[in-house]
Parts: sequence; C-alpha cells; structure tokens
Amino acid sequence: MEQTPKANRVHIGFFGRCNAGKSTLINMLTDQSVSLVSDVAGTTTDPVSKSMEILPLGPVVITDTAGIDDTSELGMLRVEKTKEVIKKINLAVYVLRTDIAPTADDMMWLDTLQKNNVPTALFVNEIAGADTSLDSSEVSLINNEVLSTNNEVSSINNEVSTDDKIGLGETYIHTYPELGQLATVVGYTDFSKNRDRLVLLDLLGGLTPLDVEGEQSLLQGLVEPGDAIILVCPIDSAAPKGRLILPQVQTIREILDYQGLALVCQTEELPTMLAKLSQKPKLVICDSQAFGRVNELTPADIPLTSFSILMARFKGKLQDLVAGVKAINNLKPGSKVLISEGCTHRRQCDDIGTVKIPMWLEKQGYTDLDMTFTSGGAFPKDVSEYDLIIHCGACMLTRREVLRRIDVAVVQGTPIVNYGVLIAGLHGILERAISPFLDELEQ
Repeated sequence: MEQTPKANRVHIGFFGRCNAGKSTLINMLTDQSVSLVSDVAGTTTDPVSKSMEILPLGPVVITDTAGIDDTSELGMLRVEKTKEVIKKINLAVYVLRTDIAPTADDMMWLDTLQKNNVPTALFVNEIAGADTSLDSSEVSLINNEVLSTNNEVSSINNEVSTDDKIGLGETYIHTYPELGQLATVVGYTDFSKNRDRLVLLDLLGGLTPLDVEGEQSLLQGLVEPGDAIILVCPIDSAAPKGRLILPQVQTIREILDYQGLALVCQTEELPTMLAKLSQKPKLVICDSQAFGRVNELTPADIPLTSFSILMARFKGKLQDLVAGVKAINNLKPGSKVLISEGCTHRRQCDDIGTVKIPMWLEKQGYTDLDMTFTSGGAFPKDVSEYDLIIHCGACMLTRREVLRRIDVAVVQGTPIVNYGVLIAGLHGILERAISPFLDELEQ
C-alpha cells in the first residue's frame, strides 16, 4: 500500500481555525505523530501532505492546512493556499472546539465545501472546562445568508456521544444545529485521547469520496484473461534511469490483474515481438512520443492507442479532449497556447512538453505561437485568453483535479486537449488511436 501512487489515493483535507485541534486530530486518527502540535496558534503555516493508510478508507493522502483565521503577515497567502486544497481533495474534515463559538468564517468555509460537493465530516474537539451555554444568535444570522433553502443534508443521527449524559460535543451541536446542515456527518470527542478514534474513523470511512477512480481502471473493458497486450516503452534520455514511468507500470499491473499477458518492448523491437507471436495481440499501447513510428510498424488490423489516451479516459473526459483537438486547425501566428504539466519533473533537452510538442506543431505549419508553460499544481483560474490548452496525461494528478481543469476550460470556452490526443492528431492517426473507445465516445 505504501507504493500506491498519490494520484490514486483518497485525498482528505483538514480545515478549521488556528489552534482548533486539526493537527491533534490527525495524530489521533492516524495513531502516530504526523503533524506538529503546539499550543501556539498558527503552528501549521502551509498545507502539509502525507501518504498513509487509514482503515477503512485504505491508502490516503492527508493534508493538514493552515488556520482559516491566520492573521499573521503571511496569513492571507496561507489562506489562499488552503483554498487551493479544496479543489483537489475527495473528502474534508472540518474541526471546531467546544469552548469557542463557530464564527462567520467557519460557516462560510463549511458552506464552500458543501458548494464544491466535498463530503465533509465535522469533528468537534471537546475541551474540558468549556462554557456550553453559548449564544447562537450570531451563527443563526450568518446561516440565513449561507444556507441554501433546498439543503436536505441530515447528519445529527451520525453524532458520536461517549456518555449516556449530554456531553460537551452534543451540547455544542444542539446549540448550533445549523452546523449539522452543512456537514455530511458529525462527531465529537476529546482529540487528546484515543477513546473514540475508531468511531470517528468509521464516520470518516462511511463517506463516499468525491471524484475518485473507484472501480474504474485504465484498461476497463479492453482486456480479458489470456489477451496479449504489447506495451511499447521507448528508453530515451527523458526516461527515468532504472525504471519505467508510472502509466507504464500501472498498465502492466492492470494487465496482470485481468490475467492478461503483458509484453514489453522498445519501438524498433516491435516487429520482432509481433513476428514471435502465433496470434496477433489484442492491443498495442505505446508512448505518445513514439506514435508516428509505432503506427508505421503496427499492422492496420491491430488496435493501437497510447498510455496518455488511456490516462485521459481513466482520469478525465475523453470526449472533451478529443473535441479539443479540432482547435489546432484554428491556430495562427500569435495564437496563445497553454502547455500544462501535472508534475515538476526535471526537463531534458528533448522534453515532450517544452521541446517536442512545439517542434511537432511547427512542422505542421503552426509557427510563431505565443506559448505559456505551467507545471505541478499551477493552473490558471482564467484560461479565457488562450486559444488552446495542451495538457499532459496527468498521471500525477487526482481525477478530481483533472476534471476540474477540464471543466475550467470548457466553462470558459477554451478548447483543451491532452498530449496523446494532440500527438495522434498531428500525426494523422487520431481515428485509429481512439478506435478502441468509439462506443464510449458516441454515448
């Protein structure tokens, strides 16, 4: 499980005010010292992520964020980084404490999570000696502005109570019933103790994560037991030393999971591989950079696609990416093109995003383009100025982040395409490259 790629894990964000107990809660839930804990407000200054396994959720990435009320010199920048986390997570945990009434900021953040459709567990830290006779007038006033009239979320039945008598947490929730309408589930306990750890984990584990891969897979519907699948994996200067890249590894593993036969070779060894087979393979999958040559070497009656196109189908919306390739024909000198990488790998002299794709575009007559390059978590909020967005296969991004980027482009009317679809289009083989998925594309 430790080797499960981050992009394939459930991402959980922990939110709340400074010193609400987010880090203490993370340490309690994980049963280890993951986050730095201090009585000093604002100990966590930037989002800090860590991969681990939390049953019953399985492999997860937890992100401890800075307090939403950080008033330090860099507070606004930290809060902005915390807002960015919302776009990437599949589940949220919002933390309050019984000795402090919920504020307008708390209600607005809970509302923001709800409007982003993020399933949210509201966990309340029971602070000994807290005053439970709290005035709810301010929060009720806030909720008149925040709560939507059609909100039917009910979570009070999911509350945790460790005593037969009404405790601090239960009193807090009943004093502020509006909180339950903004959360999917509600729980409370003393975060400094482990007595309710499993109960809180059960509440968290009972949530359905937003936009995760779930049962969907890279090769869903493409491989049956005994099928031979050839993977063409060029080993060039851009290939990592001593290992294959993530999409190649994932594809091999899935072929094995489907009880298929994974056959791996480099580009020029493909004819030899084909000649040694007594039956033709079910499918040939290649690195997008080798599309042109592999297309020449693969007989027309053998289906061909790329790792990048498989990843587009797995993580995003293949229909939108295929539709976006038509925008290539509209490019002219001065057209603005955004080329976006999902990771921050060290760029080589023959880097696909910054070198090869611009070169292929120029060979097709698309010259003097105004190109912008981004990588990692950087992706513009406003993409309306671009005539085309060219995105990588996104193997290092969560499905939710990929879908968000595609939606940003579609809503703003900017065509978006990924590397594999673009390269197939530039080499005149798009129809062949997407032929294994025609039924899906026509739906």
